[in-house]
Amino acid sequence: MSIVNSSRPRWAFSLIALAVVLLIMDLLTKELAVRHMAFGEAIGLTSFLRFVHIHNSGAAFGMLANQGQWAQWFLTLTGLLVCVWIVWRLCHPQRGEELFEAGLALVLGGALGNLADRLRFGYVVDFIDFHYQGWHWPAFNLADTVITLGVIVLLIDLTGTFRRR
Repeated sequence: MSIVNSSRPRWAFSLIALAVVLLIMDLLTKELAVRHMAFGEAIGLTSFLRFVHIHNSGAAFGMLANQGQWAQWFLTLTGLLVCVWIVWRLCHPQRGEELFEAGLALVLGGALGNLADRLRFGYVVDFIDFHYQGWHWPAFNLADTVITLGVIVLLIDLTGTFRRR
């Protein structure tokens, strides 16, 4: 067995561990928001950033938020299937796919955080709110941030931006 092949299980474990750490961080930050802020309460931090305790029953940016039970089931089932596939893929790492797999681990950590909220509450807790003058970005959470970073890593890998030529 070569050194590269023997390090694959360690790499897979590291990726899953990263996802679990991100999941825990996401759940802890949401718990802090829920415990220390009333629903709808906003705490200004800077002229462009505040914490606000809201519930998002939809997907990113509130899409499908008011579509009823079918949307809740769809989002929960889709999130679960994506997480299962990513775990399977991370448990079968491929040589030369490290950047892709790291991106998947980031997506997994965030997806598990939002999935945990959906399963427990039927909605996702959002609390980070950016705004500037009349412009306002929809509130989000740490899981959303990690998913976005993971997608950026996946896109970098898919476009070959950092591949050797």
